[in-house]
Amino acid sequence: MTIITQSGEKDNVLQKRFLSFMVRFGVNRILRSVNAEKTKGVPTHCVFAVLLGLVFTHKNLYTLLATNSENLPFGKDVVYRFLNKARINWELFVFRLSIEVIPEIKVLTSEKRRCALIIDDTPYYRNRSKNVELLSRCYDSSERRYYKGFHMLNLGWSDGQTFVPVDFRLVASSNNDNLLEGSHVKEDCRTLATKRRNAARRSKPALALEMLKAVKGTSAQTQHVLCDSWYASLSFILSTKGLGFDIVARLKNTEKQRYLYEGEAVPIKQIYRANKKRRGRSRYLLSAAIQVQHRDFDETIPAKLVFVRDKSNRKKWIAFISTDMQLNEEEIIALYGKRWDIEPFHKVLKSHLRLTNEFQLRSFDAITAHAAIVLTRYIFLVVENRNSKDSRTLGALFYFVCDELQDISFAAALKLIVSILSQATCDFLHLTKEQTSALVELFINRLPFDLRLKSVGVMCES
Repeated sequence: MTIITQSGEKDNVLQKRFLSFMVRFGVNRILRSVNAEKTKGVPTHCVFAVLLGLVFTHKNLYTLLATNSENLPFGKDVVYRFLNKARINWELFVFRLSIEVIPEIKVLTSEKRRCALIIDDTPYYRNRSKNVELLSRCYDSSERRYYKGFHMLNLGWSDGQTFVPVDFRLVASSNNDNLLEGSHVKEDCRTLATKRRNAARRSKPALALEMLKAVKGTSAQTQHVLCDSWYASLSFILSTKGLGFDIVARLKNTEKQRYLYEGEAVPIKQIYRANKKRRGRSRYLLSAAIQVQHRDFDETIPAKLVFVRDKSNRKKWIAFISTDMQLNEEEIIALYGKRWDIEPFHKVLKSHLRLTNEFQLRSFDAITAHAAIVLTRYIFLVVENRNSKDSRTLGALFYFVCDELQDISFAAALKLIVSILSQATCDFLHLTKEQTSALVELFINRLPFDLRLKSVGVMCES
């Protein structure tokens, strides 16, 4: 970290914060555990630290190397060799770093607050690229158009206040007709490079289930998983429940997806029409108990449907599903509201942390490495943001103050206040000692009975 350039007091403070972050969460140790190490030359963690802080210098790599060549003991070739190194498991690096960070956030979170895992993907645009490895023709559902690039699948942990990315996958098209560029490495199923490229061609629900399975037994494990309607298929709901998670998701209003209601498999539209709606300004229109079943699964699980009004169109409705039958309708709506935490996360990655426009890389390994570095920047900002806003992160000073306040009894505190009041009265109003004592006695006698009993010693000493 000492090689990060310093052009002023601001850069010096930034360097200290990065150093504190890397030491606190053992970033160097995690890098070594995922094969990010070198036997000679510049240490890997130094190159990683420079790339981590690059976005905060408001410079690109070329400008940084050109203006600070005397402070950086390596050139651009070292950086690109580091990014293109296929044996580094960057997905595992982000996972292990988040496992270290989440317990620090949990200490500041009430046990009564429900935490959740959130699954969603975002477009990764490379429209001007041609020879990028696994470049695909993908569909952007929000813009309703096709683009060249990838999908970035993310799994995150949220307590409603702080969102921490836990795992990620860069996903190419599984359809060969939409694959614009093939793999650039020799296929060998024993290597991490081949496994990464094979995983990129798999479906997003299958990858999401793998990430949920990896979370089990770690500090990121929660009871509930939140996702939008794209992932809320019958098979995904049953698979998630089979892993031990309860899912809360929005449902598509489609005839193809049917649920077992009163002994009959029907779409949610029919369930909505068959039930009486709540009147007034209720937060939800109706709820119904259903069963979720699929031909590929032997078991059938109970679930609860909750219908609410669509804010954009009051004549329409939105349906949510929860496999946790202990949650009431209000809790289901409030819990699903936390799913929105992943949307600002995607916005920050692209608009501020330069996910898609910092490097023009062609190797799929290098693109994955850069995505992991960007996620690490976000985790760093999450920790800094929570430390600056939450008074409980002020460290030992906060606890010392709490202990000091607890050691002072009520009688001692009141005695101190009365003493200061008496002295101020004598100095400002020029009262005699007898007049001051009478004023204090009058003040004590006007206190409530239970407080007056605790101030007997104060009256005697006054």
